[in-house]
Amino acid sequence: MLLLRPDPLPAETLESFLIRLAELYGYTPKQLIERFHIILDEKDQKLSGALPGNLSQLNIYHANTSSAIRQKCLELLAEHMCKHRLPIIELAVSRSKFRYGAGHRSLLWQGLDIPRYFMRRGCIPVCPRCIEEAAYVPFYWHLRLVRACYRHGCMLVEQCPTCSKQFDYVSLGNFRECSCGRSFASMPTDMAPESFQLLAAVVQGKKVDEISASTSNLLFQLGDVHQLFGAILWYYTYAAPRGPHRTLSNATITECISFFDEWPCRLYTLLNEKIQTAIMLADRPCSDIPFNSIFGNLLLVSRRLPENFLIANPVLKAIFAFLDECLHADDERSEIGYSLLNGYEVATLLDTDSEQVASLSDKGYLPMAKKLKHNARFNPRRPLFRLEATFNVWVARHQCRRSNRHIYLSRW
Repeated sequence: MLLLRPDPLPAETLESFLIRLAELYGYTPKQLIERFHIILDEKDQKLSGALPGNLSQLNIYHANTSSAIRQKCLELLAEHMCKHRLPIIELAVSRSKFRYGAGHRSLLWQGLDIPRYFMRRGCIPVCPRCIEEAAYVPFYWHLRLVRACYRHGCMLVEQCPTCSKQFDYVSLGNFRECSCGRSFASMPTDMAPESFQLLAAVVQGKKVDEISASTSNLLFQLGDVHQLFGAILWYYTYAAPRGPHRTLSNATITECISFFDEWPCRLYTLLNEKIQTAIMLADRPCSDIPFNSIFGNLLLVSRRLPENFLIANPVLKAIFAFLDECLHADDERSEIGYSLLNGYEVATLLDTDSEQVASLSDKGYLPMAKKLKHNARFNPRRPLFRLEATFNVWVARHQCRRSNRHIYLSRW
């Protein structure tokens, strides 16, 4: 029985809290987990076997097939280790059923759905000035988007200046000093670019009234951090330059922030270039060209960022405005109206699912550009629907209060 416990600090990680709990009793994190196993053995030996022996795998989302059992383990530990309930579950990160874009998995932490790709693995950088003020690790340092400390205006430090090892306080079981003995609080820091400071502040829920007033960048004007996650994930999966070593580096984040300056000009430039490339390379009429051969998976990655409603999805809103402009253009851009959408792309435009798309087609509300063979089943991957016809169906039947043309058209 552990009768003492520290109070959780603001935005503290589960691993950081357990390290502080171990320090309180003079344990190493490994010894503390061994005590956990003893407590679980008294309750249920099966549960004891489901709890990993190292701190780096203890969090709920690390469980491969036994997340529910891991959850039960932590709940028992929270209830039976001391007089007051340990805040283990409140600090833990679990899996979320929500998926961004074309299916990116997410994790749930204190009500936030965070794309799993944004979670750091291995190296967890620190702010020496924050460690000097209060020795613990906030959850936000685990996010790849957070490259700076907005409170101290400095870059997070990723490796020791003495031994050059990257920091991983979880594996080390220590957030006070490097394995070589160099104190984190004594390490020098570099000044962070203002854009990195602003991004870190927005991710951590800082009020952005003064930020949004001083910049036209879309990322710093969004009212919901989930929209920020969605916009950056969209940029990384669709607009970022391709390459074998592509990663969410400082350079990628800098380019991402720049992309959303004066939104949506860079997006429209990118999409117009894709149209011009498709026209130049076309070897058949536009009526035989799939939409995704021109724009790639544009529509699929632009849904659920985190919503499909245009009023809450600025990326999809800008794409609708662009397509609407092209369909009514007096130049060659209007030709994309004849391009062919597959069932999933139609479902994105109409904010429905592929089964409803098949039903709309069967009832005659959504005309197919190509007839199916007799008794052939509808294949949502096959491009069958004209973009212009689908857009007209959306205007006529599928607009709503939160998704309609007035949201992106200028008011006269």
